[in-house]
Amino acid sequence: MELQEGNIFKFKVEKLIALPDGEYFILLAEYNQKYLLPAKYYSEYNIKIGQEIICTIDRVNCNGKVFLEPKHPLYSVGDKDVFSILGYEERIKHKTKEKYQILNVIGVKTNCAIIIENLNDLQYSQNENVLCEVVKIKKGELQLKVISKA
Repeated sequence: MELQEGNIFKFKVEKLIALPDGEYFILLAEYNQKYLLPAKYYSEYNIKIGQEIICTIDRVNCNGKVFLEPKHPLYSVGDKDVFSILGYEERIKHKTKEKYQILNVIGVKTNCAIIIENLNDLQYSQNENVLCEVVKIKKGELQLKVISKA
């Protein structure tokens, strides 16, 4: 089975294990290969042992390590919803160590969302509501772009 980024497969959640760097779900793919999924990113997904989940292959690195992104239980790319702004945060890109800004936001259905696009154009205050579109879901976090003030 050739694994390519963007492919979608079913996985059965076999168990939850604790490793030195955190807890991981062991997933069994429909083609009988096992993968680890870091549990810390998916607390809002309510993943249970024995459950079947659908994951997209997000990335395969140069060493052959496969990174999976489970289907979000509530949102898909292109969905729109209203979110409340919590505040700015500075993050650092893993590979390049480059700093970038995001806006932390929460919605009625999720606490794991950020606005990453057009931050320089935004003039918003804390607790302000904005209508956003989901542009990407990575590590259980919705990445949004602002459509308008709500």
